[in-house]
Amino acid sequence: MTSSASDRTGALDRLDDAARGGVGSVLGRLFAPVEVGSRRFPSIAISVLAGIGAALLLIIATTEWQHFNDEHAYWLAGARLLAGQPLYDPSAAANTPFAYWYPPPLAQVLAPLTSVVSADAFSVAWTVLLLACLWWLGGRDLFTALALIAFLPVAVELRVRNVHLVMAVLAVLALRRSWAFWVPAAAIKITPVLGVAYLAAAGRWRDALKVGVLGLAVLAVSVALAPGAWREFFDVVGTRAGAEGGALLPIPFALRFGVGVALVVVAGRLALRATAAGGSAFVGEALLIAALTVANPTLWATALSMLVAIVPLWLTRRAAEGAMPEAAAPPEAATPA
Repeated sequence: MTSSASDRTGALDRLDDAARGGVGSVLGRLFAPVEVGSRRFPSIAISVLAGIGAALLLIIATTEWQHFNDEHAYWLAGARLLAGQPLYDPSAAANTPFAYWYPPPLAQVLAPLTSVVSADAFSVAWTVLLLACLWWLGGRDLFTALALIAFLPVAVELRVRNVHLVMAVLAVLALRRSWAFWVPAAAIKITPVLGVAYLAAAGRWRDALKVGVLGLAVLAVSVALAPGAWREFFDVVGTRAGAEGGALLPIPFALRFGVGVALVVVAGRLALRATAAGGSAFVGEALLIAALTVANPTLWATALSMLVAIVPLWLTRRAAEGAMPEAAAPPEAATPA
């Protein structure tokens, strides 16, 4: 290489490094905590996002929380099951108010509660549960939790009060606490059964087997208690899942589920490779959350709120690396089997 060509290459490298350093410096200042004397305050970026999130939450609370939303479908499903009525409505469309589209276990768990908890009280309790989930997903930090609402799918999820924030918490707990949390997640929405494939691809065969055995046991009990509800589920919901896209884009569920399976396998292999090298499985875990979102039975805007599960996974990783106080992140993952 000639001297002039070498000089040009060196100059370009220096410009590239300077550009990257400048971007990193700006982002660092935006997201770095603000220190005033001995006191530490949230970063500029988090504060701005939290302000946006707080405004959205206020609008949602004063408008959409004045009437029933999706949470009422769960209460009604439990009440119908308790009364011996059909759990699913064959004539319901995707936008039919308060139609129930989930597997029977959620309604089975809620059925006894509907005899002692009114629909209004359940709506309030469910709203509190979602806010608690959001707070936990934000690393148990109020400002971070409010900042997450600035991610519009989270705001929409709070507006309609669906189950995706609960699903996000269960996914994080399954990755950070115990394999057993995959079972209730799959009982609410079938897609988290892909957690078994993730564990297997990550070399955690024992955990994968335990999830499968416990999941089958829960399924057997559920079917024994309400065989008719399961027949309705496959006749009504199962048929539509194969025929209707149920998504923002007209992509059939079977295709999205297949893509999800492929992503989950890749995620598991990435996690296995990282942990074998003594590193963090965060990249594989984040890809797993994305795969569960893609393979969600209904991929509306609310389903995208599951992506915030990546936040506590990242916070945990940062805490493990000593880059932040451990109290600001969920507990560490259990040692893989």
